Amino acid sequence: MTRRLAVTVFLVYALFATTNVVRETYLSITLAERGSIRVDEYLGLHPDLFEIPGRGAYINNNPGASVFGAVPYLVARPALSMLFSRYPGLLAPKAAATYDDPRPNRSKFLNRARERGLDIKLGLAALITQAGLMAPLGALMAWLMMQFLVHRGVQERSAAWWALLYAVGTPMLFRSAFLNQNALLAHLTLGAWIAMVGLKPRGDEADIPVGGLLLAGLLLGVGLACDYSAAPLLLVFGLMAVFTGWRRGLVRGVRDGALFTAGALPPMLLLLVYQQAAFGAPWFPAQRYMPATEYSVVGWNGFFVPTAELLLGNLFDLRYGLLAFCPLLVWGFLPSRGRSIDLISRREWGWILAIFAGLYLFSSANQFASLQWNTGVRYLVPALPLLFLAAAGPLRRAGAPLRVLTIGVTVCIALAISMVREDVPTSLRSVLTDGPTLPIFIVLEKVASGYPALQVGRLLPPVLVIAAALVLGLVWRRAPGTPVRVQGAR
Repeated sequence: MTRRLAVTVFLVYALFATTNVVRETYLSITLAERGSIRVDEYLGLHPDLFEIPGRGAYINNNPGASVFGAVPYLVARPALSMLFSRYPGLLAPKAAATYDDPRPNRSKFLNRARERGLDIKLGLAALITQAGLMAPLGALMAWLMMQFLVHRGVQERSAAWWALLYAVGTPMLFRSAFLNQNALLAHLTLGAWIAMVGLKPRGDEADIPVGGLLLAGLLLGVGLACDYSAAPLLLVFGLMAVFTGWRRGLVRGVRDGALFTAGALPPMLLLLVYQQAAFGAPWFPAQRYMPATEYSVVGWNGFFVPTAELLLGNLFDLRYGLLAFCPLLVWGFLPSRGRSIDLISRREWGWILAIFAGLYLFSSANQFASLQWNTGVRYLVPALPLLFLAAAGPLRRAGAPLRVLTIGVTVCIALAISMVREDVPTSLRSVLTDGPTLPIFIVLEKVASGYPALQVGRLLPPVLVIAAALVLGLVWRRAPGTPVRVQGAR
């Protein structure tokens, strides 16, 4: 089952890859090509690349995701060099083309990249970092989710299906279509949670081992090196370490908190080293140095008190709300009853809500979250794996019709938004009217004027999606003699 799960998640993630070139992509390329944190040659291609006079150009974010993305790009460099040597025209400047999209920045990016002869290179870089990092990492985390569920008493086949639902039936699929720090932070959060609570039966409230404290701190420290939205997660996980140890006394609580902090320190120090090298001072985020924008001048570098608009929008806005993109997670706010069918204890459920609350308030104070209308659900994605665990117990307790309805609606939304990459109603309407597709085909259709040779017509995308579904169905077909089990049961 584990092999089927891993292969399925990898293939689905790779199929749903898109050519989104994000700010982290540029740093991945410069790290792999010349070991540099400067992105001068790409200045002007992305609004989150900015120049500091006398120091060079940098990305407006932490470098962690780019460091991960640089690994598969480095591996692929020899193949890319051969390709561009044989077909030098791929790197030649090209005439302007049209990006058929109402968002003007997309056309600006396309034509600036074509003008510099970087369009093919950047598109391949986006696909390489997705297939070489996001897809295999997604498969690994689905396997880890399955292992956790099995240790919590879920029958193996049922655990595999729940892990598959988490990986491809929630916005994890949507956010993993390209190099993305929010999805990476979600993976690190799941790893930190399992390191803290351990692979042990539900209700086993044993102390957190030293290794678990150090590993959880390390993972979330790496998360902070990817994005500052890991800060509330570090805080709440740290409090969890302290209060769990406190049950054995004050000294134990302080010790456990110190161990967690010790694990987080190395990547946090590396982040400070990066900020010193890039900005000339270690203490402030990139937003402090970028040119002023509509949101960066609000509060402290874009942070202000949580606004009502974001408090509501981060949950329910059809363009980026977490619960709008994943209705299944509503069940995670129902308390654990401590029954055997639940996957987490009441104490764990309380900590999951605290972790979510910390991230939710942080994201609702971050004024840049208002830009999510352009990117879909994003800032609350790191809480997704823990809310999924919290939701699975109540869902398993629910009657089959309600469980099937909830999962069915969530999966339909997840697949539609991952195909079309628009808000929920637009994505659903597009799939219903035009049929299933993949994001790469939508991009190719929108840039048809610049790449006529890459047009595939309207028939191939749904045929490919259906063929892939049939192949995966064969992979998961029940072996003869295997007893049928209800997914909500053990």
